[in-house]
Amino acid sequence: MDDSRILELGVRIGRNTAKVNDYLATNNLPQPSFDVDGPSQFPIPHDESEISAARQAVLHDCLELRALMLGPREYLTSFQHNELVGQQVITRFKLAEAVPIGGEVTFTELAAISGLHEVHLRKILRLAIAQHIFCEPRPGVVAHSAVSRLIAENKVLADWLRYSTDDLWHAAYHMGDAMARYPGSEEPGETGFALSNKTNKDMFRFFAEKPERSLRFAAAMRFFTQRPGLEPERVIDGYPWDKIGIDGLGTVVDVGGSHGRVSIELARRFSSLNFVVQDLDEQVIRDAERQRPGELADRVSYMVHDFFTEQPIKGADVYFFRAILHNWSDTYATKILRALIPALKRGAKIVLNEPVVPEPDKVLPENALRIRANDLVMLELFNGGDREMADFERLFARAHSGFRFQGGSRVPGSNLWILEAEWMGE
Repeated sequence: MDDSRILELGVRIGRNTAKVNDYLATNNLPQPSFDVDGPSQFPIPHDESEISAARQAVLHDCLELRALMLGPREYLTSFQHNELVGQQVITRFKLAEAVPIGGEVTFTELAAISGLHEVHLRKILRLAIAQHIFCEPRPGVVAHSAVSRLIAENKVLADWLRYSTDDLWHAAYHMGDAMARYPGSEEPGETGFALSNKTNKDMFRFFAEKPERSLRFAAAMRFFTQRPGLEPERVIDGYPWDKIGIDGLGTVVDVGGSHGRVSIELARRFSSLNFVVQDLDEQVIRDAERQRPGELADRVSYMVHDFFTEQPIKGADVYFFRAILHNWSDTYATKILRALIPALKRGAKIVLNEPVVPEPDKVLPENALRIRANDLVMLELFNGGDREMADFERLFARAHSGFRFQGGSRVPGSNLWILEAEWMGE
């Protein structure tokens, strides 16, 4: 008899689910639940690699089993175009905050509070309830689930959901239009995002003129960077920072570093290093200066700088870019690297903390959807994208023959790689 893939998946799902369940029981951890008092995230520490791997295997295998059980025809028609409508309306009209934690509210009362039509509100929320966002303990009555409670209590998460539904979703919708209108474009103002907002500006400059959206985007990015795998410790442990400079003294320029979260943690660990954090947004720089720990004021400084213009800090030992180049097409990433050249001394290092896409035959099936989706977001927003290792080598070669790309490696537990190039001079 031929091997049964669906049976194999079912057995594996059962085995790994039992492993996860045993761990929860042994460690007296709460069972996952959507009840209002259920845990807000899955209760397994991220450093428990074996159990985390079992959990990830269950998630991946369940998706594959579902697809196989549906078959190609039903699988194609199972995608719902309006799955994000509930999240969009809930965050845009602050519906989660309008429902009391531990209490109840009727659809009629919630409509009066929000100003929405009751019939429309009820249809939207019942879709959300089917997705475990809110619950309906009795007909016509709304109460929180663990999911909606999290939206109500975690503002940066709510900002992330609003950004996802009011910005990313619209940009994705217009991606096909952008491809038709601007075939092969590398311009950041010729994107799905630009079309969705009727602008010819890149997202950053567009948001700079929209203070409310800019603040929401900044909050969304704070939430995004709090994800496991993006902790500053991964950068600290992934590069020999203690070898920088002469006699243990060195300068690092954190280009496009926003509030300088990574530089602050590096400065705490390596007392011989000085850091200059640069960002285009003057408000970000002022906020960062106010929030800078007092004990680091003499070693972490901030300045407004557009990284497409000539680098003003001359002779630094390292120019550090964290998740910057994937925002930009090769045309603009090349400009960013070339803008460094007048400031570079021989031996200066360009250190990147970036996603690296495996070659197609090296992408693990369980990671493929995440990798391809993240890459596409950069295209929708900026005409940028995540790169393979060979792409980075070509990028530095295109920028100038004086760059020697030295490759890199992924830090264990991190979603990003550490890549390095050295300036060898003219």
